Amino acid sequence: MKEITAWLAVFLMIGFVSTYLIGVWGAFTLFFCFVGISYFKNQRTFTALGVFYGAYALVMNSFIGYLAADPITRLVEFIFKQSSAHIEYLPYLFTAMAPPVINEIGLRLVRRYVPQLNKNILQESSKVILFPVIVLLIIIIISVYPILTIGNKTGDFSAFHRTLLVGMWLLFVIALLYMQLQYNHIQKREIEKSKNEQLVQLKDYAAQLERIYDEFRGFRHDYANILLTLEEGIYRENWEQVKRVYEQTVKPTGQLMRKNEYSFVKLRNLHVSEVKSILAAKIIMAQQMKIDVALEIEEPIHRIQMELISFTRILSILLDNAIEAAAKTEEAKIWIVLLEDPAVQRIKIENSSGEEISLRRLGERGYSSKGKGRGLGLYNVQQMLKEDNFASLETEAQSGFFSQTLILRKTGERE
Repeated sequence: MKEITAWLAVFLMIGFVSTYLIGVWGAFTLFFCFVGISYFKNQRTFTALGVFYGAYALVMNSFIGYLAADPITRLVEFIFKQSSAHIEYLPYLFTAMAPPVINEIGLRLVRRYVPQLNKNILQESSKVILFPVIVLLIIIIISVYPILTIGNKTGDFSAFHRTLLVGMWLLFVIALLYMQLQYNHIQKREIEKSKNEQLVQLKDYAAQLERIYDEFRGFRHDYANILLTLEEGIYRENWEQVKRVYEQTVKPTGQLMRKNEYSFVKLRNLHVSEVKSILAAKIIMAQQMKIDVALEIEEPIHRIQMELISFTRILSILLDNAIEAAAKTEEAKIWIVLLEDPAVQRIKIENSSGEEISLRRLGERGYSSKGKGRGLGLYNVQQMLKEDNFASLETEAQSGFFSQTLILRKTGERE
């Protein structure tokens, strides 16, 4: 609330001063204010999304203000036609208030029928989605504001100017439609790519399960012989024979049962194929790097309480970080635990660690204990979590261990 209040005060002060000094062109100062907010909110980095927000706000304010001016003026004149009070300021006041109110109502209606855009996809595909839209919005601004300036001076708009304004507003609508269509296309492409990756991962998972089954089948074949040998040794009280059978057959079998591969068996309780394929792929990756993996999924999980695209990206980042950190330790270990209860889902990933990590700076853009040019993974995780009011991440670092727990509060609305 302090931040919102501070920015509101800055907007009002700059808006009043700039409008008083340079007229309608004073709105450009608010565009730079929006870009400034984005700059500071993104660790002093300019983003295409921040520029889009500023251009959108500027054009939408002019667009709705232009459409609402005449109806509001007529309505005020009709309501106060019998009044002798001075009401000349009321149309200007209501016209100034109309854009943010109408825009908010419009966005709320759109959210009911159009899924919210994923900001990370917008940022990553900004050259295709955002840059063309920003260019169109700048063209609209450059075209519209001279016309508005002339209209304010003369008190009226010529037919040519009105036609040009209508054309600019149509271009504005086309820009937003282009943005939506491109986003849908890229999202479908991402989903298709994800499905192909999941298919490959599930094939690896199936191959691992088949190998485990073959090992169990071989063990079952020898099981009766092992029991007969033990029975004979016990019956004759030949403890040397019992000890030898234990050392040569039973003990290795126990070690076999504790091998990494048997983490795959726990995946039977996970009924979300997208998540299962990622876990299977990362476990295989960890095994190839000689990392001991423990997986616990005690309760059946039939759905994830988060948008799957965001969840799978977050899970992949956390697992990649854990594997990379654990691989650098002498006793490389990773624990993955999925817990399900009536209120929340918890996904805990813990790994052995030999590095000093600053929890305060973790998640900052560019911060990493691995050196320069790294640190974007957890920053992207934090950005995705900001878009979800029901998800949070808890981080803990102890001597030799590092863990992160993704907490998803259940809403009963998301698959």
